Amino acid sequence: MKVAAIDIGSNAVRLLIAEVEDRQITKIYQRKRHITKLAEVLNSKQVLSEASIERTMKALQDFVVIINEQMVQRVHAVATSAVREALNGQDLVDKAKELGIIIEIIDGDTEAGLIFDGVTSGIETKDKKVLVFDIGGGSTEFIYSDPDKGRKGISVPMGVVKMAEMYSFKDKLDLEHMDRMRIPLFSVMDQVIKTLDCEPEMLIGSAGTPTTLAAMDMEMTEYDQEKVNGYVLPIENIKKHFDKLAELPASERINIPGMEDGREEVIMPGILITGELMNMLGVYDMTVSDYGLREGLAIAIANV
Repeated sequence: MKVAAIDIGSNAVRLLIAEVEDRQITKIYQRKRHITKLAEVLNSKQVLSEASIERTMKALQDFVVIINEQMVQRVHAVATSAVREALNGQDLVDKAKELGIIIEIIDGDTEAGLIFDGVTSGIETKDKKVLVFDIGGGSTEFIYSDPDKGRKGISVPMGVVKMAEMYSFKDKLDLEHMDRMRIPLFSVMDQVIKTLDCEPEMLIGSAGTPTTLAAMDMEMTEYDQEKVNGYVLPIENIKKHFDKLAELPASERINIPGMEDGREEVIMPGILITGELMNMLGVYDMTVSDYGLREGLAIAIANV
């Protein structure tokens, strides 16, 4: 079945058009992403800004054109933490309806389940204790799978756009700045690890922070999904990239090969979350997934 999955996240809006058979993605026709920073003022004002709604609507208009050209059999759109937390989230839902897009606002548990299904459709995890984490703009999802105990997930309201609103990442970073961020991160990570009671043999990171780190590590001038998906990043390389980026203002970070336009600020809190998690778990290699919520959604759409 040919389906279109739309993921309306707190930092980016993503489209996947794919063929799905027997809960597997067998062919990808189209992948597209627009960074819209939907949660840019959510932390301080509890609303989606008009500018971010407009950016998101333009992205959805682009997606509608592509979907109509591809003649898909089913279309489904979901919105995550930014829309579910905003006082005016319904405004975006109503505007999207005018374009013919019906948005389902999903909770954190549903989001985590879709992410895990998407990630594991692209990376082999059979018979391994696996922790998948997906750093979003407004929340981060953690899903732990143990072959003997089953699967458990948790969603925490900690995301890169929210953190970028609380702490400025436009300029070079100093040690005091980073220490202020690490203290609350430690508390959140400690809660996550205790709740999930996890001892992973494999750590998988999905979403923009891990994929951008992989692209930077390979010095990509043009993003290659096949090379990124499954790429293994040691913590030493992650620290090397962070130290280099911290010495540069955001206006210069964008010039580094592999850096996605629009991610030059939010990459910093994303790396801090990643590094803190790896250190606390004592797991020093991260497998990068280019698959995530939209792939899991595509599989779900085809199996309704």
